[in-house]
Amino acid sequence: MTPKARIVLLFAGATLVAACSSTAPAAPPAKPVSVSQATAARPPMAVAEVPPGLRPLPSSGVGPATYAYTCGIAGTDEPAGACGHWRLLTRDGGQWYLPEALGDYETDGNDGGTAPLAISPDGLRIAYYRAGDGRLVVRELATGATTPMRYAFTWDVARKAHTTKLAFLGEGAWLSISNQPLDEEVEVLAAVATGETREAPEGVIDVDATGSRLTTETATDAGVRFQTTGGPVHHITVRQLHDPRALGGFIAQDGTAFTLASMNIPACGNDISPDKLVTVDLATGKTVSVVTPKLPADVTYGRGIGWLSPREVLVRVVRERPHGTTVEDTFALDIMTGEARQTGRFDEAGLRVRDTGLVPNGDVVYGGYLGAPPYQAAPEKVVPIKHGSCE
Repeated sequence: MTPKARIVLLFAGATLVAACSSTAPAAPPAKPVSVSQATAARPPMAVAEVPPGLRPLPSSGVGPATYAYTCGIAGTDEPAGACGHWRLLTRDGGQWYLPEALGDYETDGNDGGTAPLAISPDGLRIAYYRAGDGRLVVRELATGATTPMRYAFTWDVARKAHTTKLAFLGEGAWLSISNQPLDEEVEVLAAVATGETREAPEGVIDVDATGSRLTTETATDAGVRFQTTGGPVHHITVRQLHDPRALGGFIAQDGTAFTLASMNIPACGNDISPDKLVTVDLATGKTVSVVTPKLPADVTYGRGIGWLSPREVLVRVVRERPHGTTVEDTFALDIMTGEARQTGRFDEAGLRVRDTGLVPNGDVVYGGYLGAPPYQAAPEKVVPIKHGSCE
């Protein structure tokens, strides 16, 4: 799997990170308000074929989910009809396809794409757009009960903006929905338990249980800016980067956020091996810790997934293998020491792709990491990568 060429982080050591607050509190973000039910003239048409050798997701009795993915034809960027359904892997080894969840689709104008899907941190719920009517729902895997969110996908807008995504925030009580036009700096938050939806500022990374306290992250020319409802603005300044505006995203929970950073991003390359793990207190804007993650020497790329505990975070990394191939692993990192332990591996063998010539295509969706059993990593030789240079 080839990761998207994208820089995920920005900090590089305790002496390289400076945090400050504005002298006067900024105006608080707009208070969340109810969002009216959006409508689509016609739901998109699912174009996926039934995958051979896979069973549909049972109506109930499904264990915690860990991964979801769609497929494509090996050696190309083309989607494949038999893989246009979302596929779901569960902690107990199950693999299903999701006929009720919209995967690949077409619209009236013959444009299309892949509708998003999200897995809660505990793996007990999935969020998706229902293929029959385009409604966004959250499904309990154990019981099969679905809760419609009081917000409908605006297919026309999403196709033009190309910003459609879903993400469970924090421990999974809220769902973030981003499919607004690019010139509208707004997102939608949905309460998973009730389906209530609220308009929220763009870039929400943390929300409390009531939805009244939001923290947003905004990229600036010199670093990143955090703002919590009713509080001051905190600026985190990044030094010694070729381009400090090349920001990635922080992963937050309960007022603390982390991200991976590379200090050695060349101006003319894509050497984005993470070499710092930075944790920030969102209430004060001060760094909690800046440590070197003790990841394998063959890691070429990494980004955060979520929080395992107040002390550990989960990250995904891409590791080089012979003949230009890669594998994708997950690691738990201690935010105070940088100690790492492998928690999983996502590759073609692990996916049990049963269709000849088909491979995972696009971003892998992660979830179900809270409460997951220990992972037994097989011993393997690690060949350190050669970092690129500008010539």
